Amino acid sequence: MATWIWNTSIEKNIDELNIDIIKKEVNLNEFEIEPILIFLPRLNAAISKTLENENYPSDYIQEAKFFIKIFKNHPHVKCTAFLSDIEGKKYMGDSISFNVNDNNFKEFKVRPSNDMDWASEGENQLNTSEWFGALIRYFMGFGKTKFNSFYNQKELKKNAIIGNLFQITLLIVFFYLLYRFTQ
Repeated sequence: MATWIWNTSIEKNIDELNIDIIKKEVNLNEFEIEPILIFLPRLNAAISKTLENENYPSDYIQEAKFFIKIFKNHPHVKCTAFLSDIEGKKYMGDSISFNVNDNNFKEFKVRPSNDMDWASEGENQLNTSEWFGALIRYFMGFGKTKFNSFYNQKELKKNAIIGNLFQITLLIVFFYLLYRFTQ
């Protein structure tokens, strides 16, 4: 969640964010994206479970918010929790910093930098031309190079080109043989 918040804030040039856990809302529309919103019901459930374990009524916490400060120069966010209970008492938690693990992606960027759509509908499975290309390149090297060096995202374009040529060649040979055997 910290990674998505940081990357989205850098992309949108925003340095603060408030999240209302009870209402399951984010104060800025730019942050109303699935990877952030998906955590809000879990946070709400954690509050409910804690109240249940401590024998408090389920409506004891009236307000639960995260105040998040985004640091652009260093890839991390600082989060402070704020709670208010049914009796009107207000609680402020310690500030906790979260480091960002992947600080080089774009929220709305659909394709990787090499413009290959390798994570398409196949749930991260390579398509057949990429497989054929990787296998052909592996066997053309007589197995001297590890297969993993061909089977990675940087090599997918080469694999796809070789695989497509191989598949076209197979089709041509198939139709040629079909033509020859039907006469």
